[in-house]
Amino acid sequence: MSRRGWVGARWAGFCLVAVIVTATQTTSAGAKTHGAETKVSPALLTLAEAHPKNEFAVIVRAGSAAGNGHRAEQAAAAVGRANGKTGRALSIVGGTSARLTGDEILDLAKDPDVAYIASDDLVFASFDPVAGAALAAGPGILEVGAPDAWRQLGVTGRGIGVAILDSGIAPHPDLAGRIVASVDFTSGGSGASLIPAADPGGHGTHVAGLVAGDGTASGGAYTGVAPGANLIDVRVITATGSTTVSTLIAGMQWILAHRSDYNIRVVNLSAGAPVTVSYNNDPLAMAVEVLVFSGITVVVSAGNDGPSGSSITSPGSDPYVITVGGIDDNGTATTADDAIASWSSQGPTAIDGLAKPDLVAPGRKIVSLRSPGSTLDQELPDRVVLGLDPLVPQYFRLSGTSMAAPVVTGVVALMLEAAPTLTPAQVKARLKGSAAPLAYGSLYTTGSGLVSAVGAITALDQPDAAAAPVSAGFAAGMYASLYGQPLTWRDLAFNGGVDSHGVPWTDVNWSDINWQDMTWESISWEDITWENLSWQSFNWSAVNWQDMTWESISWEDITWDTVTHKEKSKGRKVRSGWEALN
Repeated sequence: MSRRGWVGARWAGFCLVAVIVTATQTTSAGAKTHGAETKVSPALLTLAEAHPKNEFAVIVRAGSAAGNGHRAEQAAAAVGRANGKTGRALSIVGGTSARLTGDEILDLAKDPDVAYIASDDLVFASFDPVAGAALAAGPGILEVGAPDAWRQLGVTGRGIGVAILDSGIAPHPDLAGRIVASVDFTSGGSGASLIPAADPGGHGTHVAGLVAGDGTASGGAYTGVAPGANLIDVRVITATGSTTVSTLIAGMQWILAHRSDYNIRVVNLSAGAPVTVSYNNDPLAMAVEVLVFSGITVVVSAGNDGPSGSSITSPGSDPYVITVGGIDDNGTATTADDAIASWSSQGPTAIDGLAKPDLVAPGRKIVSLRSPGSTLDQELPDRVVLGLDPLVPQYFRLSGTSMAAPVVTGVVALMLEAAPTLTPAQVKARLKGSAAPLAYGSLYTTGSGLVSAVGAITALDQPDAAAAPVSAGFAAGMYASLYGQPLTWRDLAFNGGVDSHGVPWTDVNWSDINWQDMTWESISWEDITWENLSWQSFNWSAVNWQDMTWESISWEDITWDTVTHKEKSKGRKVRSGWEALN
């Protein structure tokens, strides 16, 4: 195939942020015509003559002076006389789409009702970074500098797979062709088979648009941060806003098993559960750590339980994920009038006292994609936002750290397109090191500051700070699978050059390790060979959670960030439905 050229598309007077490429075949110099040279496009004619039994997709235009509707019927009738297969009526051009063999095309060219037969070429659309940057109008996207990254650095997240652990992703013009897989864990089945993309809740589609929407239905105004990224829809929350930790973990396990199939490099989890135990004993912490150490960056919302201190939710309380708080951009692209969103959860983390969130992004009254007919769509009709078509609103306004997290996730996709070899640890260090300091807030409210797209992409690596210990569940669960692999140490001088038992790092081997109290900070987990692990069959239930009484935790009450569980009752699952923040 050869590219015919770039064509700018316009719709309703707005310049759509798309570039169209049509695929054709070159014409052979020695093609025979049989008198059809005036009725069949040259490239198609050559192919029809060279491959008379092959079937081709074509557009047939009728030649009568009748109205276009009648011409479409005439074209379809002519295709039928040639024994071809008609497709959809194309009255706007007075024709029809069809499929015909090479011989049938040559016969059809002799029909007096036929004016022209052209190849129904493949059409590719791609986001134009320069044009898109000029059209983007969302204050939050502008404030973090995403359009500057597209324009100056030419990155849009192309080729990067982003898994959205959420309520699903509805098909939307802004995501066309980039929802590369969709799987459902909420129907009670194994969730192993792919399904058509859908979002009965409405939350996941909004999140997905902030990551990777390309603004098609808004003339480029409501564009996501990484409009070239691919999306993997992992549905783990029902339309009524409920899920369980086991469902979340099942979704994560599927991501691990299929990360190579879709180049999954980053996961967005806009969800959280109350912190009731140390991350050291938290199954969600274990699960996200497995993702991180297998090379997948995990971005998690901080939660919406602010302004109370120590209100960061799990697994945002884990030291290895990127935990994102929310700020109010006040509807402008300048930081001068910004403030902490009152509902954004604050650190330090409960029980462990870790400094969280890691950084912040805009999260109040953010416009992104609408899932028509979803729970949120029905319960919050006042949040609908128009795009180009006033009869079919395509956008929706929501608030929460659920909206802030995917802004950072999009920045991660940009970073990974620019530097595909970055590890999750490097991604997190660059994000925090390049964040814009804020005149308000603190380490426990705004973390390192406001995420900066250009800053994160162009940042250089800093020396690793002392890493936090991995969770006990991760260590215990990985032991059997990793036993015998070469151990790489981050810093041979760490902890005075010895492990917790005084053994020099160079002398430590698998037979000497006391796995339960190992000084985990010095192991270079990124150097572990994860590819040989069978994630599908990993036995999470075999992990010894140190006799924790998990029954006392109401894990069903996961708080998705636009959901506030107002009704609490001891020992009973709460299904409160969706309730949006202001």
